[in-house]
Amino acid sequence: MSYVLLTGAGFSRNWGGWLANEAFEYLLGCSEVTPVIATELWNAKANGSGFEGTLEALRGLYATHKDVSHETELKTFESMLLGMFNTMNNSYARVDFEPGRNPARLGPQPTFVRDFLCRFDKIFTLNQDTLLEKHYLGSDLLDGSRGRWFTLETPGLEEMKVGGTAHAKPGVHMPTNPPFAVADRSQPYFKLHGSSNWRTEDGSSLLIMGGNKSANIAASELLSWYEQEFRNTLREPGTRLMVIGYGFADTHINDDIRDGASAGMKLFVIDPNGVDAIDTLLSRNMYNFGSSLQGSFIGASRRNLLTTLTSDTVEHAKVMRFFS
Repeated sequence: MSYVLLTGAGFSRNWGGWLANEAFEYLLGCSEVTPVIATELWNAKANGSGFEGTLEALRGLYATHKDVSHETELKTFESMLLGMFNTMNNSYARVDFEPGRNPARLGPQPTFVRDFLCRFDKIFTLNQDTLLEKHYLGSDLLDGSRGRWFTLETPGLEEMKVGGTAHAKPGVHMPTNPPFAVADRSQPYFKLHGSSNWRTEDGSSLLIMGGNKSANIAASELLSWYEQEFRNTLREPGTRLMVIGYGFADTHINDDIRDGASAGMKLFVIDPNGVDAIDTLLSRNMYNFGSSLQGSFIGASRRNLLTTLTSDTVEHAKVMRFFS
């Protein structure tokens, strides 16, 4: 049996990461915001597409007009997005990743989060922050996995350096050339939509946002491989997928989950909306799982993840049935 994790923004929210509506409010307050950007932010809020909808709208305006003014608006907004991720990533350095830990205390400390994450055979994420790289990566996975994992690895990357010196951890990375592979005894961590600390050969950020995600993923050999790994993993016999904090708003991800369910995959969702989280796009007539997932669900949890892992013994027992 294979245990697989997929995380979205609601996962990072446990440590202070912003959800889409909070990202909207951050961007609206940026000093760089222009009247055009502000208008598109409000339009995207009204139609439910969020800040990614704003990005897509600005891309569309530039594609239509092809002038310096609209190019500047687009580049300004892209810079605002990077600034937002940098703010979150820098703030993560000060969060208590393992609730209950006391730096002044000697001896063993609780590692509820690490030990939970170490149970998964593969971790996939739609998040582009560096929360796990800052905290989970250096938390002694060998101990947490009882000797199974040496480290957490995001495969297919090489570290970028300036004058021979690497950037401060978690570093800045760019894709290597294929073929790609996961190192032996490394827990694979696939960032399906890129990351805020990834760059392309021309120095651009490797972030998949806005509309037309599938086409943008296809343009990257690394992300195309990640997507194929996700799709193939969900179709493998005996796969169990736990989804934490993903709002089911990306149709290409939903397609893979639906196909996995058809192949026998079992599903557990941790979200404030529980099993109803899968209906995110239904009200916008954009996606409808219908009854295709009903036979795949093996449970759900509507309670806070950290509380469940640390103190809610009743809910903890329900969540841990996923691994039985």
